[in-house]
Amino acid sequence: MNSTEFTTTLAKKLELSRLEAGIRLDDLLSVITTELANGHVISITNFGNFEVKKRNERISVHPLTGKRTLLPPKMVVKFKPSVSFNKKIKELDHE
Repeated sequence: MNSTEFTTTLAKKLELSRLEAGIRLDDLLSVITTELANGHVISITNFGNFEVKKRNERISVHPLTGKRTLLPPKMVVKFKPSVSFNKKIKELDHE
C-alpha cells in the first residue's frame, strides 16, 4: 500500500475527503517526527512504541567484494510492537 492508497483508506474510515485525510496524516507524522527528534518515546496503545536509539559503530562487509568498511555510529528509530499488535499479526499466519 502506498501513501495515496493509505490516505484514501483513511479518508473512507474517517469519513473525510482525501485532502483532509492527507492533511491530518501529515500533521500526525509531523508531531511524531518532532517528538522523536526531541528525544521523546512515543507509546501508542495497542500499537507499539517508537524510540530513537544510538546504533554503535560497526564493521560492514560487502557481500561481493569482501571489502570491510567501518560504519560510524548513528541515531535510528526503533519500533517495538505491543502485545495486542503482535497477536493480530500472528493470527494472520493462520488464515
